[in-house]
Amino acid sequence: MTKSIKNKYGSIVIVGLLLVFQGCISHKRFSNTILIETTDLKHQKYTGQCWSFASTSFLEAEAIRLEYNIPELSSFFFVYHNYLEKAKDYITNKGNSYINSGDLTFSVLEIFENYGAVPESVYDGKLGSVTTKKQMNSRWAEEDEMNALIKHKLDSLIKINASVDQSLEIVENILNKYIDDIPETFIYQGKTETPKTFAKKFLPLNSEDYVELTSYSHHPFNERVILEIPANWRFKKYLNLPIEDFMNTIDNAIKSGFTLAWDGDIGSSGGFADNGYTKVKGEYEEEKTISQKQRQSAYERKTTTDDHNMHLVGITYDRDGQKFYMLKNTWGKNEGMDGIWYLSENYFRLRTISVTVHKEALSLPKT
Repeated sequence: MTKSIKNKYGSIVIVGLLLVFQGCISHKRFSNTILIETTDLKHQKYTGQCWSFASTSFLEAEAIRLEYNIPELSSFFFVYHNYLEKAKDYITNKGNSYINSGDLTFSVLEIFENYGAVPESVYDGKLGSVTTKKQMNSRWAEEDEMNALIKHKLDSLIKINASVDQSLEIVENILNKYIDDIPETFIYQGKTETPKTFAKKFLPLNSEDYVELTSYSHHPFNERVILEIPANWRFKKYLNLPIEDFMNTIDNAIKSGFTLAWDGDIGSSGGFADNGYTKVKGEYEEEKTISQKQRQSAYERKTTTDDHNMHLVGITYDRDGQKFYMLKNTWGKNEGMDGIWYLSENYFRLRTISVTVHKEALSLPKT
């Protein structure tokens, strides 16, 4: 997604062995909570790479669900390769393609399939030393500078009909300067691994096992469609479900121990930064239930856009019985409620562009 930086719980419902108690919520605001086990919170530190951080958290949760013992993964490994893939596409299409820093979960899955993965301890994209707000602001500026430089170089290379290989070498040099070069080999558990051997041995996921779900009426329902959002530069297809089927599939997945990668809007709707407790404000604020028509209208008028990615990890209810979806954000523990954001059911219905989940979640018995 595009850069989107700045501008707990009483009783627990246990689902199998995957759900864990995460401690008391401030003010005991929520109850009947389903919270699926994940790795520690991630912090993108003012970079525009929420898509990779959220998707990496999703992969790690899949490892937990499938009982693969892995370390935390490097988000910037996927970022590095994605820059190169976008650069190749940009050169090939003579500048007529998406070159921004944002992206989507299926890019992480595709890079994982093609290039593997590495532990965060092996490659952190030079984020490890970024700890203070001043350093984060500097890193933000450096990333903007890097993005502008990559685009400028590519545009210049297109004008002289440079080869793809020559162009990618130049982009690689820029990436190496700003976010460091990625390792070809590394030591893990006393053995030399490559990114591909590491992924194959320790996290043997198949990217084809994951499906993107959406719900928009300008496409036929119950078919796979190409969703028209800027970050879908790979022209991936989404399974388009009616809104009630979409929501029921998500609820059923969470109740069965699956987490989901989330793509949606936090910037244009107002009210997102209310300490992580989020309801629809302004337009549709008084609606009892957001309808398919209202969801569609917000998409077509671009009051709902895909400007952020998070990791959907649970469901809970407030003291009035209203349902909230729990999303693990990548802005650190001091944002939201200990790093978790609570989206009301109506907000979720209106502002969610899509989710990504393992295909087994589509054929679960109703819970």
